[in-house]
Amino acid sequence: MWNVMGITALPEALYHYTSIETLALILGNRSLRFTRLDGVNDPEEATVSDLPGASTLVFASCWTAQDRESIAMWRMYTPEMQGVRIRLPNNPFLGRHAPTVWEKGGAGQRVDAEIVINRENDGLGITTYYVTGPNKIYYTDDQSYRSGPCLADEGGRWSVQLHDLGMVKNTYWAFEEEWRYKILATFSEAILHEPNPLAHPALDLMRYPVIEDALYVPLAEGSFTEMEVVLGPCITPGQELIVRALLEAYAPGATLRRSEINVRLRK
Repeated sequence: MWNVMGITALPEALYHYTSIETLALILGNRSLRFTRLDGVNDPEEATVSDLPGASTLVFASCWTAQDRESIAMWRMYTPEMQGVRIRLPNNPFLGRHAPTVWEKGGAGQRVDAEIVINRENDGLGITTYYVTGPNKIYYTDDQSYRSGPCLADEGGRWSVQLHDLGMVKNTYWAFEEEWRYKILATFSEAILHEPNPLAHPALDLMRYPVIEDALYVPLAEGSFTEMEVVLGPCITPGQELIVRALLEAYAPGATLRRSEINVRLRK
């Protein structure tokens, strides 16, 4: 995938547009929220042709590598362009382990914290200390590629490949230049010997659905020192005071600056 997208190195920092409320939660809880992909704004997220409910297996935190501000991103991801843009290093999680790039599955990094995902009806949950990413989203108009198979019949056994779940999107979204951190609620690859792989407890999402709809991964204290916060183009004086108070209380080493985009406030 890296060869296809022409990626030669990971970005040193990534950017996230969000509300002031979410900034407060990140600072106060010292963590990043990973949202399950059946709850995001793109209904095609993590769909495959042979695994119903696949999007419930993927939790993601979505960022961009664009260092220049984007009006489109301000409008889509902040209320009335009155939110903030957060900048963090590419390894912000507890432990600050440098990302490793693998031949299969892209980049990933260890987290010095236990991440637990549970399944209903005593299904096979997992405990992990690992986040994949940051990895770049691949954009294509090829529907078969966006929703292709993840199960392969190899004659008496099934090969299961889930590395690319949640990593392919329609080109309508290409303007975001998205990079993503991701956690899977089951194994990323496996060899199964069942006649029907969907009967395996790890892949039977109807009988053993994932319980959590979000995960919270702790951030390292050093990440808050390296944090930059940009105030939205239409932020009010009162909102600016709130952001300044939040940073003074929770991240005094962070950098704060105003947006470079000029937008006339509506009366």
